[in-house]
Amino acid sequence: MHPALKAEVNRALDLFEPYLTHITLWGDWPPRLAEASRYALFGGGKRVRPCLALLSAEAMGGQFDDALPWAAAVEMIHTYSLIHDDLPSMDDDDVRRGRPTVHRQFDEATAILAGDALLTEAFAVMSHSAPDPRYAQHWCRLLAESSGGRGMVGGQVDDIKGVEGLDGLIAMQRKKTGALISAAVVGGGVIADVTPEWMAKLERFGDALGMLFQITDDLLDAEQDAERDANSFLHHMSHSEVISERDRWANIARRSLEGASSKNALLHFVDYICHRDM
Repeated sequence: MHPALKAEVNRALDLFEPYLTHITLWGDWPPRLAEASRYALFGGGKRVRPCLALLSAEAMGGQFDDALPWAAAVEMIHTYSLIHDDLPSMDDDDVRRGRPTVHRQFDEATAILAGDALLTEAFAVMSHSAPDPRYAQHWCRLLAESSGGRGMVGGQVDDIKGVEGLDGLIAMQRKKTGALISAAVVGGGVIADVTPEWMAKLERFGDALGMLFQITDDLLDAEQDAERDANSFLHHMSHSEVISERDRWANIARRSLEGASSKNALLHFVDYICHRDM
């Protein structure tokens, strides 16, 4: 990670982590549900999406503090999706981030309900804590579209039933992985009251970054995916072609920010996603 980006991410997380701890009031939840939800939400994630939300807000002229409810809601949605993805009826994973998955640490029913609780709490956080009702309305619509049947959930269904060809894979990953990453970026722009022109630019940036994230995942997981014959970019293209595709999406992301006065952190984020752990 670029030193300048690391400093910006640390600054964002220094605000985000205490806020997330404060905003998640578990007192009136059943204790086991609260414990399972906390176990997942504070389980060591890299916080890529909330950092993107905060950095996008600041890059567009907004403030970290105003974007915190959005960042928290996005992370709750992401966490719920991981809990459900790990279930026996889905990916059937036993380990997440070096620890037992929620359904292994607790039980399957508790895992399902913890995911449901985080999903609905995300909308409560936005509606209660947005600095202006206009932002809450925009955020709720954006999060519903990116995480529901048009977005993440729809992409998961496509993945389960299977898609054909590279175009099918791209369309599926745009929904399954890219939609929430793109929404994190766009929601940051909402808090800055950006113009329609800049909102369109942020949408292009977020879309490109989401594709870049998935391509990098496929490169990192090449060996594992090959063993289970997963439908990845490497299933359709040679390694060198995937690298070229990665670089193409990175360039699209960079070009989308042309004209922004405070874009350095987001540009560094493109490089970080592009070359992470490689």
